[in-house]
Amino acid sequence: MAVCYKQTHRYHCDNLERRVLGKICASLHGLSLDDAVVEAFFEALRPAQLDALEAVLNQQSAERARVERHWQDQLRRAEYEARLAQRQYDAVDPDMRLVAVELEKRWEEKLRALREIQEHHARHQQRKPVPALTAEQRVQFQNLSENLPALWSSGAISTTQQKELLRALISQVIVKRLAPDRVEARIVWISGHYTILLTRPPVFRDRDVSGYKKMVGRIHELWQSGITDDIELAARLTAEGYRSARSEGVSSKSVMKIRLKNKWYSAYHQSRKADTVGEHLTVSGLAAKLGVPRGRIYRYLSAGLIATGYLIRRSNGQGWLIKNDPALLAKLQEHMKANLKT
Repeated sequence: MAVCYKQTHRYHCDNLERRVLGKICASLHGLSLDDAVVEAFFEALRPAQLDALEAVLNQQSAERARVERHWQDQLRRAEYEARLAQRQYDAVDPDMRLVAVELEKRWEEKLRALREIQEHHARHQQRKPVPALTAEQRVQFQNLSENLPALWSSGAISTTQQKELLRALISQVIVKRLAPDRVEARIVWISGHYTILLTRPPVFRDRDVSGYKKMVGRIHELWQSGITDDIELAARLTAEGYRSARSEGVSSKSVMKIRLKNKWYSAYHQSRKADTVGEHLTVSGLAAKLGVPRGRIYRYLSAGLIATGYLIRRSNGQGWLIKNDPALLAKLQEHMKANLKT
């Protein structure tokens, strides 16, 4: 879901209509945000939440009625005072100019006060009425609370119906990106209350994940402690709460990329092209002694030309070490000469 925002933008329940602020373009993963909002909606459908919602709506309705009564009282008082000021002005003797001027001024002040109260009252009346949770809606929501999640995911409810259901409880959702992989969603309910959710949409690059530098440092710490297997490293990092760009945990592929980028090579990788490891030859070392490509040595191994007594299998299946024995070298050289003659 591509959107434009500055600090916040309004993400409405239909997931299409948006009020855009600013001109800085970014990308928010719509599905992860939608899922979080829908889960909050399902939670709000539970009977206990419906009781709380109904209580809040009733309280707001009572408060609105109290404010309406207040403005009605203010209007009646202002109208009375304006009429009284007019009668006093009309009753004064025109020859009493100073008194007439003062009464006219007082009348104008009362009229201005009346207009101000009328304007405030009009603005109050233009506010949207407090929605009411009808008995029928309550029964429908209670029935839906058990079956709706399954129906929602099955596709039995159309997109239009989903939008209408969301609008029944949600006024709007205000979204704010806190970091490339962290988004704050403020769900404003029809009651005026709100719920804040923190979602973690997938990002395209590991370096954009929050805590990436700390994770790199942790990989180095574990590496130096002797944990060199990428799968084991990934499992340890996942258990510690780290994650990769496109998954909830850390993938072994991400670990390998970080490790190779920083040249943290395994002992096998470091010695793979070395000629010797201790008193043994590597495949490369034996190939160099015989003057043949490394592939030829692997063929000898597959054919059984090198007896198992000369071989040591490296840990984790990472190749072979071969005993540096003159008798073995002589045997292989004889084999090579015999093959050349034929």
